[in-house]
Amino acid sequence: MKGMRLLFLVFLSLCLCLSACGRSAEEPESGAQDGTSYSVYYVNQQLTKLTAQTVTVSDEELSRTADVLMERIQENPQNMELMSPLPAEVKVLRTRADGNQLFVYFNAAYNGMEPIREILCRAAVVRTLTQIPGVEYVGFYINDQPLMDSSNNTINLMSADSFVENSGSDTAELQRAELTLYFADETGTRLVEISRTVIYSTGLSMESLVVSQLLEGAREGEGVYDTLPENTKALQVSVRNGTCYVNFDSSFVDSALNVSDYVPVYSVVNSLTELPNISRVVITVDGVSSMKFRDISLEDPFERNLDYVENPGAR
Repeated sequence: MKGMRLLFLVFLSLCLCLSACGRSAEEPESGAQDGTSYSVYYVNQQLTKLTAQTVTVSDEELSRTADVLMERIQENPQNMELMSPLPAEVKVLRTRADGNQLFVYFNAAYNGMEPIREILCRAAVVRTLTQIPGVEYVGFYINDQPLMDSSNNTINLMSADSFVENSGSDTAELQRAELTLYFADETGTRLVEISRTVIYSTGLSMESLVVSQLLEGAREGEGVYDTLPENTKALQVSVRNGTCYVNFDSSFVDSALNVSDYVPVYSVVNSLTELPNISRVVITVDGVSSMKFRDISLEDPFERNLDYVENPGAR
């Protein structure tokens, strides 16, 4: 009897051990994670905006996150309204990390993209890759040569802020805008009209976008020059009854560039009145309108004036 009882206890112990082993092999620990989520940006069929889709990079893939994300961005998502920002003939050859910089190498077909799609592609890639911890800047290469713009200037390293204004809104959706802006000529005595394609957050108003682009200044290859000091801040931009109110900080007057008096003022006024809902502009400094910019009074609203523009509409 004693032997039977001992045999039963041994059998029961074996069953408990096997049960525990089976659970540990089949059931993951409660704190285990499947991977890390990233937003991958895709373009809509009309090539007017970017929309983010969430993808998961598994734990096994994290060491090659950049390559995995570029693989995902080349695939068309299930949403039929969206597509990869990269045409099928454009291939990613490799990626290379260097400190806080990440370089993406494409085949020569990249240069055949339509300009609008190429800008959207850059925005999608940069916004996607700068989510990787430690990656702040992204550079593009075509085979082994850096990406060039239409004027054969190297396109500098890009960050997430190169395409999205920090409006504090959800940036899961971006869109494209074609802006007409006015910057200074080489002499600083005339304004030059340019067109600029901008990718921006859908939460940002067009008037704020225009002012932010003027504050960003002229870009390499545009052939124009800044009209506003780089340290100037727009404290508030709003529109009421066709009048745009722009409130700059004091650096607008204190740090003015070496240009003619009317150049900064009408750079702002003419750029904003390109928008169909704006006919006049009021400029204030730290909320005060009863001020002068050099010899120009800021007290009254300004209307569009092309007298200071070199060959308006020529570009």
